[in-house]
Amino acid sequence: MVLLSHRPDTTPPLVTRAAQSVIRVAPLSTDETRALVAGFFGASADLEQLQDFIAGRSGGNPLFAEEIVRSLVGRGLLHREGGRWTCATVSEAVVPPTLHGLLLSRVDGLPVAARRLLQEAAVLGATFDGALLRAVATEPGAIDAELARLAEADFVQPLGPWHERTRYRFTHALVHEVVYQNLLLSRRTELHERVGRALEQAAGPRPERLSDLEALGHHWSLSADKLRGARYLVAAGDWARAVYANDDAIRHYDRALQTLAECPGGGGDARTAHERLADLLGLTGRRAEALAHYEAVRKDSERDGDRVAAARVQRKIGGLYWEAGDRERAGACFTSGLELLGEHDDPIERAHLFQEMGRLAFRAGDNAGAITWAERALAEATHEEEAATEPERAREATTMRAQAYNTLGVALARTGRLTEAVEQIERSIGLAETRDLLQAACRGYTNLGVLFSSLDPRRSIETCLRGLETAKKVGDLGFQSRLYANLAVAYCALTDRCEAEGIEAAQTAIDLDRRLGLLDHLAIPLIVLGQIHQCHGEHREAFAMYEEALGLAEQIGEPQLLFPCYDGLATLYLDAGNTGQAEAYLTKAQEVCARAGVEPDALMVLPFLC
Repeated sequence: MVLLSHRPDTTPPLVTRAAQSVIRVAPLSTDETRALVAGFFGASADLEQLQDFIAGRSGGNPLFAEEIVRSLVGRGLLHREGGRWTCATVSEAVVPPTLHGLLLSRVDGLPVAARRLLQEAAVLGATFDGALLRAVATEPGAIDAELARLAEADFVQPLGPWHERTRYRFTHALVHEVVYQNLLLSRRTELHERVGRALEQAAGPRPERLSDLEALGHHWSLSADKLRGARYLVAAGDWARAVYANDDAIRHYDRALQTLAECPGGGGDARTAHERLADLLGLTGRRAEALAHYEAVRKDSERDGDRVAAARVQRKIGGLYWEAGDRERAGACFTSGLELLGEHDDPIERAHLFQEMGRLAFRAGDNAGAITWAERALAEATHEEEAATEPERAREATTMRAQAYNTLGVALARTGRLTEAVEQIERSIGLAETRDLLQAACRGYTNLGVLFSSLDPRRSIETCLRGLETAKKVGDLGFQSRLYANLAVAYCALTDRCEAEGIEAAQTAIDLDRRLGLLDHLAIPLIVLGQIHQCHGEHREAFAMYEEALGLAEQIGEPQLLFPCYDGLATLYLDAGNTGQAEAYLTKAQEVCARAGVEPDALMVLPFLC
């Protein structure tokens, strides 16, 4: 412990203003507390009784010890005489028994004007701006003198040089808490509204900075106009989401919903916050929470007769079931969405649902159906993009086109039209990157990496790495897993980096899928790792990977998952001399290809398109 040096001509420096830490420390011992008190004043033979009193009263809490000294100095019981500090006899009754009580007694001892300004500052936060305090203070003309008084009493201190005095902070978080919590609720509510109005005047009618939106959301949500605060918080969430700061966006949407729970008439705003929060929770793998929020939106939309919103949420719920490997429930949600829309409601949402039906058809092996659905989605989205007068609607139509080109590309690849497939997927990526639609770009990179594995192996790795960088930027863990699996294939099939990087990439994908519950994808890295073990002659490990993958693939029923499992197990049994089992699995592999209407090579060379 570093003790503060004695300064003979000023009030003793009671504490070093260090940044607060979450590190827990043990209470000071009696001797350490005595040494701390001695360090405040330097050598003095007159303070032994004070040292004993503070050591007994503070319980080893250095802040409590410091506040006891401040209190005694402020009340004149501890003072300087002839260059030395002396203290009157101090009884237990003189000092409140708790740190909270001691701090509160010091606040209550302030002159009225200083105490009122301290309370107004506490509403601004533990750190506050002098100009903003001046804008909300009851007596702005006296602010400089009162801030100097509060700084002299060690309640606040300026940040930066004294001559600037533009920003201040409370000397300790506990001081701020005591002052704020002891404001009457009505007074606190009124002050937050006053701050909110001052911030609106400074930021203008359309705040653009995240810090302004956060501050406005915070203060208005604690005022009487909570709905106003919730709307600022949703706007802050939208801002954070736009720059892929997903954790911040989730925090703002969640705070908005907490605020809206106290607001009559905020149902529409709550629905918006629920849906946007669910979008991000699903993206970051928190599927059960996302589903709960989507269900809240679905019920409200259906109750209010909003068919477009109900159809949109059915599509998003279907996407969650898809990732969990439940194709049947996913398909039912997409079909329900189309039924809700009919032929006349919202072409863009209808295009979204056409696209999802196309993706479902592709993964079920119906490539002709996938092409038809994708082309219908493109027709709807292209017409709507050309007619759109609002930027957001045009952007949504572009998103839809990017996704539909992707689905069209993978379906063409399955029918052997690889050059056309690459053209469509590159078109998808180009659209997505032009409009900063990075999630759509992730899917394009994933599929392009698979196609390049046979057409241009060097570009396969480059494409996967670029896609992985994009997926990490947007925080999409699902696409990160897909791209790691594709990298594992590329490293092990096309380079000598299998041991160094390929196995690690496959295991990373497996770990992500298990953690996120992505049963839709987990079979893929398991198959990849099984193939790696098989190539290395590690048959027992390969069997384990293939059998776990097959259990998932048979639940899902996808040809591109079933075929490599059957083929890999057939080869393993053949190597083990079990021709009967080998032939049985080989027959199953052939049946899968026949049902899907594709040649075995299509599923062997391009196994994992999405």
